[in-house]
Amino acid sequence: MSMEEYSDAKKSGDKAMRKAALEHRDPYLGCLDALLQDRRTAGEKHVGVMDIPLSMLVGTVTDGRRRTFADNFMPIMAKDSEFARKWSNLYDIQESEGIRDAVLVFEYMHQFYVQEGNKRVSVLKYLDVPSIYADVTRIIPVKTDEKEVQVYYEFLDFFKVAPFYDIVFSKPGSYIKFASLIGQNLKDPWPSDLINTVRGAYFRFSNVYKARGGDRMNITVGDAFLIYLLVYQFDSLLDYSKDSIARRLEGIWNELLVENNGTQINLRENPEPEAASNTGFLQNILNRPPVYTEKHPLKAAFIYEKNLQNSGWVNDHDIGRIALEHYYEGFVKTWYYENCIEDQDIQNTIDDAAKRGADVIFTTSASQMRETLRAAIKYPKIHFANCSVFLPHNAVRTYNIREYEVKFLMGVLAGVYSDNHKVGYLASAPAYGVLAGVNAFAIGVAMIDPQAKVYVSWSGMQDCQWKQLLKDNDIHIYSGLDLSFAGGDQPDYGLVHVNSIGDITNLASPVRNWTRYYERIVKTILNGSWDTSEKLNKDQAVNEWWGLSAGVIDINLSSELSYYSRKMIDLFRNALKQGTLDPFQGELHSQQGFIQAAGSPRLDSGSIISMDWLNDNIIGRIPVYDELNDQSRKQLEDDGVVKGAEE
Repeated sequence: MSMEEYSDAKKSGDKAMRKAALEHRDPYLGCLDALLQDRRTAGEKHVGVMDIPLSMLVGTVTDGRRRTFADNFMPIMAKDSEFARKWSNLYDIQESEGIRDAVLVFEYMHQFYVQEGNKRVSVLKYLDVPSIYADVTRIIPVKTDEKEVQVYYEFLDFFKVAPFYDIVFSKPGSYIKFASLIGQNLKDPWPSDLINTVRGAYFRFSNVYKARGGDRMNITVGDAFLIYLLVYQFDSLLDYSKDSIARRLEGIWNELLVENNGTQINLRENPEPEAASNTGFLQNILNRPPVYTEKHPLKAAFIYEKNLQNSGWVNDHDIGRIALEHYYEGFVKTWYYENCIEDQDIQNTIDDAAKRGADVIFTTSASQMRETLRAAIKYPKIHFANCSVFLPHNAVRTYNIREYEVKFLMGVLAGVYSDNHKVGYLASAPAYGVLAGVNAFAIGVAMIDPQAKVYVSWSGMQDCQWKQLLKDNDIHIYSGLDLSFAGGDQPDYGLVHVNSIGDITNLASPVRNWTRYYERIVKTILNGSWDTSEKLNKDQAVNEWWGLSAGVIDINLSSELSYYSRKMIDLFRNALKQGTLDPFQGELHSQQGFIQAAGSPRLDSGSIISMDWLNDNIIGRIPVYDELNDQSRKQLEDDGVVKGAEE
């Protein structure tokens, strides 16, 4: 009987061989020795004996046995060979009493290679057994900046607290985010009961996901699992039927398609032309029955993380909300919710807004994205927008301001007013877009004063000594944090100059115009252009990322500046608006070396937002996750910019 099973297994192996030949691939198992031949490693570590996922066993350690199997670990030796008889005997043992001896494997970069026990692996793979008992030795790669290595080192942190291999992610920060979604971290050991529950839930999800066609995706099952947990509660994988889980997967399939296609984000740097937008709106009113009227206005709900009394960010957005009603008098009705920090509060307010008939819901912080995404799946007829950048979700439109352009102008001014070739810059935390602002500022400084150095500090670090840095380096001009509250009168914000007796003067600061932003976004709903082809594309997320040219941000200049300085800033500002100048075009150098050559076009928007380098005239470094305070860590987690601890 077992020889018949061997024949079936060999047929599977022969089929895999033919398929590999047609695709011009190596038809045999991978070989670890060959893989490591040109790679440096950082040593070995005996992990121990444990169950490992059989799907992660991809090859052999040495070249000797790999040609006995096709690349799917199915046998290809003749049916009358000694190998076939031994394989069949192992099959009989597995069927009668189970294979108990651990196979000996080496693990490298989350994949396993067999040193001893190839036939046992083959038999269990033929039987579609999910895991195998193995004695594991880990080969550790040398730490580099490669994404795959970063993810692997984060996995090593994960393995210390939750020692199992099943879940594989492809992006840095995913293990940290996963831990936080189930109330854990990567520092304290997880309870063994929780580990078993997580493995069971993941296995259940994996089966449903693959049955839906997920095994044809380019992403890992872990990546899909993380997206599921961003929308649905972890307990649903334990309490709901497989049919219910499948329906939920169907609801987020577009989100998975976005991830599958490399998290394609359509970064739209300008709104649609004003004239075309106005025409569309008028035609909507005059030439056909309007969707929204004074009797049935468009209803827009705004959800704020903090309140109007203590947050300049919220206050600025609310000015935009109020102006929105005035601009579209009678056609748009708005209301707002404050202090929506906790997930339950956000969920309750969105549910309330839906009951009140909201047509569009704006959430104004990246920390609110998870509940916004959940709500967008729950209420597919409502338009949802979240004020963030580079969060790839098809169901939620994101929007934010291209602030680096104004930071560049502030850097130009700093270069003019620095009297000792030293300038300071206080950044918050290295979230998306922040490093673009730091580098644009530093480039602006260097264009005026090539000898200048920009000293960068981070307010989000646990031991930030910002004022001491200024004092120790005799810095008289610096970029502080943006104005903390609209209408405040403290001068220590924006670009600041300190004279010899300590008097502080604000020279310039960013001015955000959310009024303009909301008018233009809402117009796309009124005239029906929100649902453009980009939005309907199922493998793409849409992010509005507007700047000076759209009128959503500008620079406020002190009256104490000379008219020469004002004239210079006007020239630079107009060039930025017209697209004839950008700090990230042409030759660029980081602290580590060359970025791009003279004459190069501007870096693409995605590279600007996600840049992870500092310009060559900057003194300082980018802090790692573990150096940040709790608030900044959460900000990076919300923005999707998290990495493991520095080794």
